[in-house]
Amino acid sequence: MASYGHGVDRDDHPLLEGLTPEQRDAVTTRASPLCVVAGAGSGKTRVLTRRIAWQAAQGHIDPRRTLAVTFTRRAARELRSRLRGLGLNDAAKAGTFHAIALAQLRRYAADSGRRPPRILDHTARLITELRPRADRAAVADIANEIGWCQARLVTPEAYLGAAKAAGRRPPTGRGDRFAQIYADYESAKHKRRLLDFDDVLVRSMDLMANEPKHAAAHRWLHQHLLVDEFQDINPLQFSLLRSWLGPDSTLLVVGDPDQAIYGWNGADPELINSVGDHLRGCAVLHMRTNFRSTPEVLEAAGGILGRSPQPAVRPSGDVPTITVCDGADEAAMLARAVRQRHRPGSRWRRQAVLARTNAQLEPLRKALQRQNIPVAATSEAGLLRRPEVEAVLEAWPRDGRLASCAADTRQWLRDASGAPDGPGAFAALDTPEARANVETFLDFADDHLSLDPDATVNSFTTALRSNDRLLAPSDGVDLMTFHAAKGLEWPIVHLVGLEDGFVPIAHARTTAARQEERRLLHVAVTRAEQELHILWCNRRDLGGQSAERKPSPWLKAIATEADSTPVDHRAALAKARQALHTHRSG
Repeated sequence: MASYGHGVDRDDHPLLEGLTPEQRDAVTTRASPLCVVAGAGSGKTRVLTRRIAWQAAQGHIDPRRTLAVTFTRRAARELRSRLRGLGLNDAAKAGTFHAIALAQLRRYAADSGRRPPRILDHTARLITELRPRADRAAVADIANEIGWCQARLVTPEAYLGAAKAAGRRPPTGRGDRFAQIYADYESAKHKRRLLDFDDVLVRSMDLMANEPKHAAAHRWLHQHLLVDEFQDINPLQFSLLRSWLGPDSTLLVVGDPDQAIYGWNGADPELINSVGDHLRGCAVLHMRTNFRSTPEVLEAAGGILGRSPQPAVRPSGDVPTITVCDGADEAAMLARAVRQRHRPGSRWRRQAVLARTNAQLEPLRKALQRQNIPVAATSEAGLLRRPEVEAVLEAWPRDGRLASCAADTRQWLRDASGAPDGPGAFAALDTPEARANVETFLDFADDHLSLDPDATVNSFTTALRSNDRLLAPSDGVDLMTFHAAKGLEWPIVHLVGLEDGFVPIAHARTTAARQEERRLLHVAVTRAEQELHILWCNRRDLGGQSAERKPSPWLKAIATEADSTPVDHRAALAKARQALHTHRSG
């Protein structure tokens, strides 16, 4: 193995500069397996990248045999970018579970002379074939429930018992009816020799269990594993991770139990809460110091969870504000608040509006646009559906080599001047935003090639559909759900609709579901760096009828923190607290 280690374990090493004692311990310890419990804003990405660079500099790991597993392509790209900034270039690899597993299956197929797997791009299409009378909403609910089953390793035969134990309501009303649909879905895939994206993970595990030469090569190539957002891992992904580990492997997992918000989708926060039971001999380090938010924001966040706040590095700032209004006035009040906090010459993207559900966002989007406030492209819009990206894909042969196609397109972008209009040019690339989207698409291609250098265009686009969630940034206010905001941060955050029925959501009936809703609000609050503004409605039009609304039961924790609000906000806050008191005592 090539030696990357000429350094000495010194306190003044550049890679240790600026680290807190708890961060330094996480970077320098050689303990494995190791779990770093990293609170919101505690610098986990910094620690992950510094740890890879430090361990490589000391000769403890070979970065070329290092693999960081993330849950989004955005996180993988950020890791790779920071590692390049630390001088590692593209030595270490990063990717999602699905991207890594799919690259593994393709590599095995190529080595064994077999056809690469055929991937089912759209689960909903197959379900629609099986149940043609189901409407789109019903199909989506069935697809989500199948995804939960796969994530939890639940077979059709075991569904009834598993759903009852988890307190889940079958999307078809009757559990036996859904179990039959699930069985039909599995049978249809098998007959057509198709794999869906979760099958890719299962097939990867099968290779590790049944193909010893391939398994040994995979473990050698990826000897040093790091897993980000470990609190979001589900049993299927954890089983796959275990299969990737060999006797010489090292493992670091990083996560925060207080940000475990995907239990509804199959994630199991118990895996991090009891990590020592699942990874024998696992050492645990804690990072609590928050570098992101002001003490006032952290006080509110701690109150939501009913515990002391994280220590803050930022100086004190404004306390959270709470505004209560009628639902008919919500959009206009939000637009006014956003405009009031915009400073001339600053970027609109410094502000975000977060809501519990997507349905809440559309009227707010329209209200902002009516007031000539730019709104950023939604982070959940499909990159592959952008016209400029569709134009690029139309010019690429489906079975062509991805590396060549991406390189040719990058060269064309560098050479083109003005609006493209020559033969073979991509006429859709006529705005800076369109070109930025294509650049993002090409960055994704580079990330995919780091895992699968021989990838085809078709295999890349198939993998992209499994996690197609990022567009190039534009300067506009970000509107997104609490879930979509996870991992992001803004100087100014507006939370809307903090009412019982939205927060917690009405269908969260079990204790576990309500605790997850509490953590979800904590995640939303800790997205704010400097200012947090909350809006809730005491009356709202629901289903064509005006309904009285109660505040979220967790809003009182934020109202308590807001007691020290400056004088110019006290009148509005007093009105909000009075409304809270009225609803609690009514």
